[in-house]
Amino acid sequence: MQKIPILILFIWFALTVSAQIKVSEMGDVNKVQSLVKNYFLGDGIQLTKISYKGHPEAIGTFTDANRITGFSKGLLLSTGRVELIAGNNSRPNSGANFSDHFFFDEDLITKAPQCDGAVLEIEFIPDSDSLCFAFVFGSEEYPEFVGKEFNDMFQLLLEPMFVKSKPKNLAVLPNKKMINVNNVNHLKLPELYIDNTSPTSPYYNVLEFDGFLKPIYTGVRVAKGKPYRLKIMVVDLEDCEYDSGVLLEAYSLRSLSTKPKKYEAVTRSYTFNFESNLYALNQKELLKTKKLCDSLSRFAFDSIVIIGHTDYSGNADSNQLLSFHRANYLTQLFEQADLRCAKFIAIGRGSSEPITDNQTDKNKAINRRVEIVFYRKAK
Repeated sequence: MQKIPILILFIWFALTVSAQIKVSEMGDVNKVQSLVKNYFLGDGIQLTKISYKGHPEAIGTFTDANRITGFSKGLLLSTGRVELIAGNNSRPNSGANFSDHFFFDEDLITKAPQCDGAVLEIEFIPDSDSLCFAFVFGSEEYPEFVGKEFNDMFQLLLEPMFVKSKPKNLAVLPNKKMINVNNVNHLKLPELYIDNTSPTSPYYNVLEFDGFLKPIYTGVRVAKGKPYRLKIMVVDLEDCEYDSGVLLEAYSLRSLSTKPKKYEAVTRSYTFNFESNLYALNQKELLKTKKLCDSLSRFAFDSIVIIGHTDYSGNADSNQLLSFHRANYLTQLFEQADLRCAKFIAIGRGSSEPITDNQTDKNKAINRRVEIVFYRKAK
């Protein structure tokens, strides 16, 4: 018999579930390059090599328009025929025995007999300092083999190719344990598990897996511009029945920057009529700040920096304090206007940065000003 990693779309019509996930086998091993590029590869990844070891019917693609799996489409690997993934839960022990395709992989953390393995290796160079992707694991071993010694093996091994280092398994649970039938099920971490053994399950008539996980999103820091190998594998252990499978979300294999975004600074200088030796504004000048706040309210900011200035009158210390009070006064006006800004910063520069000479009263008034630096949020 053939095992099905099955995932499904369902739509309720008059209390009847009608659903179908479309699944296509790779068929020809020469198609693996296009499968990975069109159904898994996302932004920031430079592919250097793709290879596949396993039966050509054990790897393929799926589309799931109603996102029953959590994904709209993607790549899938199984220890059975992926073509059977779209169907109902007709048997509790569905499996496909590729009798002429026994298997061994030295990277598997097991000494148990292996068969019907599917291994996809992707060599790549990340453009940024992280790697992430999303997947769903399902198995026919649920619930019969919960607590048993041997579970089918599922690993996502990331190995740096520029240094000698052991591969890191990314197929782990929040508690850092390997993902398998024993470690996540109806008894352990049930919040991540979906039981599909009951005919009342909304997935029962459209998904062969007796149990599967909710989508898991994983990520890890990597060295930007360095070569890596990602090895994705599912393997039957002990026997070639009760298959397991993994669905990989389309375009989710990405390399993203973990560094904070740098926002472009835009500086504007506003000449409010601060009277000499005062930091509060009169009613006429307050109307100018209200118009400014109305204009700023259309935007969202990461931060706004308000810099106060004075003319040359008075000594340096008093001017420094006065300029800060002017900046802080305007900051309070902005905060009261409920501008969409994560952070306001007030700075006093005293009389150290005049924009004109202080020879006339008019020029002194120009120097009694504030400058505002806006850091707009990225869209």
